Amino acid sequence: MIGGSAGSLPPLLDLVAGLPAELPAAVLIVVHRGDHASGQLASILSRSGPLPAGMAEDGDPIRRGRIYVAPPRRHLLTGYGWIQLRNGPRVNRYRPAIDVLFASTVRWAAGRTVSVVLSGVLDDGAVGAALVARAGGRVLVQDPAEAAFAGMPAAALAAAAGAIAAPAKDLAQGVLDQLARVTGATGTAPMHIHDAEADMGMADSDPGYLAEGESRLTRMVCPECGGSLAQVDLPQISYFRCHVGHQYSPQTLSAAQAETAEAKLWGAVAALEEQAAMLRYLRDTTGGGNGNAEEVAGRAATLREHAQRWAAPLPGEPEEPPE
Repeated sequence: MIGGSAGSLPPLLDLVAGLPAELPAAVLIVVHRGDHASGQLASILSRSGPLPAGMAEDGDPIRRGRIYVAPPRRHLLTGYGWIQLRNGPRVNRYRPAIDVLFASTVRWAAGRTVSVVLSGVLDDGAVGAALVARAGGRVLVQDPAEAAFAGMPAAALAAAAGAIAAPAKDLAQGVLDQLARVTGATGTAPMHIHDAEADMGMADSDPGYLAEGESRLTRMVCPECGGSLAQVDLPQISYFRCHVGHQYSPQTLSAAQAETAEAKLWGAVAALEEQAAMLRYLRDTTGGGNGNAEEVAGRAATLREHAQRWAAPLPGEPEEPPE
């Protein structure tokens, strides 16, 4: 299994080029890319190495020596030797998400899995890598020092016990070496992770309900739907999910909260400016407004300055790249 985001295409091509035609495993790939780019990825990978690559289709049997690429806007899962595609809640703000692929494969194949995390921003893949390691599988990450964006490989390296960092040129050999080690391996069964649909709706539970594996409810809410977030603890990383099934690793939750806060600030700016415009209209047409239009406009301008400062990156902080 391979996951990547911004800056992951060059190391992915190097990895695929180094795999043998007789690879004794299937390769499943989730890369955060736009819809058009995702549609082209399978053909690019087929031309880059000896293994045939194709867009994954629901119900496909998983065959050795083949590459399956997640299609746009659908989670890629594996179950008992078959491809499953789902339109479930976004995980780490993505669908398809790397964590979903990793977790589903561990449930089916236990420790007989090798996961690879390539360049990317934030930490999608970290929780999935931790589950792979916990089940006895192997985790490889692109060396963060050479990755175009070190966030994802560094997060997976910290979260997964025994994870190995390797330069991009060595990843293919690393996959082969680790495959030899996981044949017949067993490990601890993975903890529950939302991978497709919510297990239950809010109407079926009381407000204090904790699903399997959840350690506690938090005061935070889901940035996407507003539902309460529960915390799930793994040995080296914790993550958060709501009852609907949206799920966040720590760095991704922080980024999503920042986006929500910025959106609320700009919403407040818009509301104040609309109020000021209405007060000016009343003043000019009816003599009403009591002179409050300028005061409200001043508050809007002040809040706009706050919003602009909030939206600006911190010194030394890279802006998140496009998919």
